[in-house]
Amino acid sequence: MTECDDSGGLVLLAALVSRVEALVASSVLEAAGIHVFVGAVHHASAEVNSLALGGHRLMVPATQHRLASGLLREVLGNNEWGFSYGLRRAVLKFLGLWAGIQIGIVTCGVMLGVIGGPILFAIPLAVLGVPVNPQGRGDYFLSAEAD
Repeated sequence: MTECDDSGGLVLLAALVSRVEALVASSVLEAAGIHVFVGAVHHASAEVNSLALGGHRLMVPATQHRLASGLLREVLGNNEWGFSYGLRRAVLKFLGLWAGIQIGIVTCGVMLGVIGGPILFAIPLAVLGVPVNPQGRGDYFLSAEAD
């Protein structure tokens, strides 16, 4: 449910990737007197499991959905923001160093006859085991703006 209904239950306001973003948004809403339930608050942002479980979901009472939407619209503004390019560069440098070390070890092993050549095809798959914090803006389900 993305629109405010009269049932008095909780409605989804946002599904966020970042735990920090969820806590900041909930703090802003709570400071304005809006009751907020933050789902998956104990999942760390670096865990992909939190994304698989639906992210960090902000739920508000249906009666406060329009007020919460207006407040978040005011705080978020209309400006688009993107990924942190500094973080992206750091992750790419780390992955390059990691891949270089892996390739060096396997190449030495192949040259010494300790490791067979087909293992070289497994190196690109090993990069999937590197933990990276997914970044991006969450999904906000705000009520329609008042005319």
